[in-house]
Amino acid sequence: MEFPTFSADLQLRFWARLQHLRNAYLFEALSATVRELDITQLDKELSGLVGTSRLSALAAYSLRGESFYPVPLLLTSKPMLLGYYRLLYGISQKEFYRRPYGRFRNLEAKNHLSSANERLLPSLCSSLIETGWQLFHGIQPVSLQAIHDLQLLTVGPQLRGSENNVIGQDAVRQVFDLVRDLVTSSIESSTDKVITVKNAAGRIVQISFAPDPDITIIELLTTGAIPSVSVEIKGGADVSNIHNRLGEAEKSHQKAKASGFTQFWTIIKAMIDETDAKRESPTTTLFSAWTRLPSSETRPMSNFVIGCITRSASDKGGLVSARRRRCGAIRISWICETPANSSVAVGRDARFSSAAT
Repeated sequence: MEFPTFSADLQLRFWARLQHLRNAYLFEALSATVRELDITQLDKELSGLVGTSRLSALAAYSLRGESFYPVPLLLTSKPMLLGYYRLLYGISQKEFYRRPYGRFRNLEAKNHLSSANERLLPSLCSSLIETGWQLFHGIQPVSLQAIHDLQLLTVGPQLRGSENNVIGQDAVRQVFDLVRDLVTSSIESSTDKVITVKNAAGRIVQISFAPDPDITIIELLTTGAIPSVSVEIKGGADVSNIHNRLGEAEKSHQKAKASGFTQFWTIIKAMIDETDAKRESPTTTLFSAWTRLPSSETRPMSNFVIGCITRSASDKGGLVSARRRRCGAIRISWICETPANSSVAVGRDARFSSAAT
C-alpha cells in the first residue's frame, strides 16, 4: 500500500520566517541591541521602573532585567523589540494593537518610533512590566529556554495567520484577474485595484479590489454611485476553519449591506453543505464553490461587463447537497445592452460545472 507524500513547503516557509523573527525581535535581537547600549543607563531605567525586588527575583535565575521587562531605552534604541515582549507575554498582534495600544503598531511593524509615542514609553513599559510580573510568578523556574518557548507558543499562531492571509490575498487576486480577463474588451481604465468598464448601453461599472469586502461592483450614474455587489472570497481549503471564515464573510457583507449593496456573493474553496453555509452567513445571496469559477482559458474573452451572479433554476442554493455533486452549475449574468431604465439585464448565460472532488 502506498501513501501520498505530504509537502514540507509550508513548514519551510515557517522556518524562513522564524529566522527573520530571530534577528528582528527574539532574544538574538535583544542581545545585539543591549551590546550597543550604555549598561549603566539601562540598569538605571530597570531599577526605576521594574524595582529592586523584582530584578533580584529574576537575578536569582541568572537573568538580567531586560530579558523579561521592557524599558524606554531599549524601545528607543530598537522599537521593533516591542514584539519581543508582546510574544513573551502571549499577546497576539490582533489583541495587542487595539486601542489604546494601536498607536504603537509601527514600533514592531516598521521599527519606527514617533516623538509622540516616545513620550508615552514610560507608561507603556510600566503597564507591560506588570504583565511580566504576573507571568514570572506562574512559570517557575524562569530561564532563557522558558522565555524562548513562550515566545514560540505565541509566534506559531502568528505565522499560521500570516500564511492564511497570503492564501486569502492570492485567492482574491485570482478572482479579480479572472474578472479582468473576462471584461478586457470593455475596459475604460484599469489599475491594480480598480477596473472601470462601459457596457453596450454606455453605462459605467466599477469593479474594485478592496480589503472589506474583497471585491465590490458599483454602477456609476450621473445621479451618483449605486452599490450593487459585495464579493467575499475565502480561499482556504481547510474545512475545519470554514465556519470562522464564513463568519468573517458575514460581518463584511453586513457592513456592505449597511452601505447600500444589494447582492452578496461568497466564494469558498473548502467544501461545505449549503445549509451549514447559509447558517453561518445568512446575508449571503449566493454561495459559489471555488472550483465552479469560469476560466478565461476555457472560453473566449467576453465583450460584456460582469454585473450579477445569480442562481440557476436547477441549482437554487448555489451549493448542492453533499449527496449530489458537490459542484453544480452556476449561471453568470452579464450587463449588456441594458435599457436606460433598467439597472441589470441578462445578455447571455454561461453555465460551468465540475465534477465532485
